[in-house]
Formats: sequence, C-alpha cells, structure tokens
Amino acid sequence: MRKKRATIAPITDEQLSRPEAKRDYNRALFAVVAPRYDAATRGLSFRADERWKRTLLELLPDPEHCSAALDLACGTGDIALLLAEKYPAAAVTAVDLTEEMLVIARRRGSAAGRRTLRFLCADMNDLPMPAESVDVVTGGYALRNAPDLQQALFEVFRVLRPGGTAAFLDFAAPDGRVARSVRIALLTVWGRIWGRLLHGNPHVYAYIARSLRHYPSSSDLTALLGRIGFAEVNTRKLFGGFLAITWMKKPREAA
Repeated sequence: MRKKRATIAPITDEQLSRPEAKRDYNRALFAVVAPRYDAATRGLSFRADERWKRTLLELLPDPEHCSAALDLACGTGDIALLLAEKYPAAAVTAVDLTEEMLVIARRRGSAAGRRTLRFLCADMNDLPMPAESVDVVTGGYALRNAPDLQQALFEVFRVLRPGGTAAFLDFAAPDGRVARSVRIALLTVWGRIWGRLLHGNPHVYAYIARSLRHYPSSSDLTALLGRIGFAEVNTRKLFGGFLAITWMKKPREAA
C-alpha cells in the first residue's frame, strides 16, 4: 500500500520568529510526526538516541535529592519514563504541546506501571507548576522548539527549587558562521531523507535544521542561562558536536 504523504509545509523564518506562529506550527508538525516519532529519533541518531538520554539521566542528582521532577516537551515519554525509573518515590510530571504525542506517552506509562508519573498537555512557556516546586527539570529536543526560548528558561528557573538541577539534550549550533552553515546543510539533507522515508514528505524533519538557524550557539546559550540566573552551566558534546547535553543549577541563594 502506498504511504500517505504527510500534509505539513516547511516552516518559514517569519513563523520561527513569532512565538504564536512557532507554537502553532509545532503543534501541527508533531501531531503528524507522533505515530513514527520513535522510529525517527532512532533512525536520525543511528540508534544512539536512547544512549544519549540515559547519559542525561546520569548527570542528574541522586534519588534522595529529588522529590519532584518535570520533563519538558516529553514527546512519547522516553525521558519521563527514565525519570520515573531513577526517582521511583518522586512525583514526575511530563508536559507536551501535542495531544497526539501524549496519547502514546500515557499508554507507555501505564504499561510500565509508573503510578507517580503524569502527562499534561501544556506549553513550556507557561508551565502549570507552582514556583519552586520541582528539584529536577529535563528536556529532550525541547529548548530548540520553545515558542520563546528566553521565556521557557525563565519558566524553568521559576519552577526549580533553589539548588535544583536542569538538563537538556538537543542539537547544537556551532559558534562559527561557516561551521553553522555546514551543519545546517548536512542536517537538512539527513532530515529530508528521513522525512521521505517515514512520511513521504521531506519537510517534516528538515524542520530540525531550519529551527537550528534560529537557536543560539553553545556559548550564546551559556551566556543566556547565566543572565537568567543559572549557575554551574556545563555542556557535553555528543556525536561530533552535532548534539549537546547542557546542564545547570539554580543557586541556593539569590545573586
């Protein structure tokens, strides 16, 4: 049977520059992507995605230091399930903008018997969490998709308790213009291949490269995190620098 072509157009620079437009595009894009999202993340990463996410979990505090955790843009629940595994006594909340993703995530959570894990449809720019209510915040491919990156980071800072940890896995943008252009070109080609294979539409995963054009470089991201108030910001490059894990702490005392 012939594969049905995914009906999603390429995002424009104008859409990426407006939070409302980017939010609407992401909601539509990931509704289309949801049924094949796990196959896409495995294929795009040469099956390294699961290992990267477990590496992120290794950078988080020990279980005795976490009673509540939050996962942003949880998708089908990979990191949320790992959080529930690492912190079995903690309340774990996972949020995503797209209900189609959450249907899959909730099914996986129920199958795993994770009763302390809940999935909510919410925007990371307006988190449904009280201030200073969680010890850990995570995100896999989350920050690059934030409608407004600075606002999302302010929200992370707001909900973290003093001394809390945040850690994010995402594609990384090099500092140099030439290196950035080369990386974006390679990701564009790779994304188009998988878009055609899985959805019959090259624009689906070409979004990764397009969104990276509007994402800060590693050094600029570190500077932004510092301005917001985070401390002990660290970065670990993965896959030859194409991806990175960035982790940080909220100071115990206000600066």
